[in-house]
Amino acid sequence: MQQLSRKHPHQDFRTRGLGLLELASGRRVHEVAVELDVSDKSVYNWAHSWNDRGLCGLLTGHKGGRPRALSNVLIATAVEAARAESMTLRQIAKHIEAVHSEPMPCALETLSVALRREGFSFKRNRFSLKKSATRKTSR
Repeated sequence: MQQLSRKHPHQDFRTRGLGLLELASGRRVHEVAVELDVSDKSVYNWAHSWNDRGLCGLLTGHKGGRPRALSNVLIATAVEAARAESMTLRQIAKHIEAVHSEPMPCALETLSVALRREGFSFKRNRFSLKKSATRKTSR
């Protein structure tokens, strides 16, 4: 358990291991929760998972969280559009809206992240700044 609390690559699993070590040393659930900045219920859940299923119960994946803004179907439509021709994110979003007859459920940045996960990259166009022909004199 000490190695889990120190060396696991994911922070949340290190926190769970540390919480169980603190409970085993005799600390109260509320004290452990305050120290680790989690709810009392989380600490109880860790203890029950450990008692019921041991290490496997403690290392189960993330249970819950916010659902994805873009479904797999919307991402597939975006990937199709991006492969078909060179488009901006805004154009891809409009294509998705046209195909599915519903507004985009997320911001363009979320679409960009989803497409990057699929291996696409986008570059923003830059406007070159030209220096003024007349120099300003400082007084």
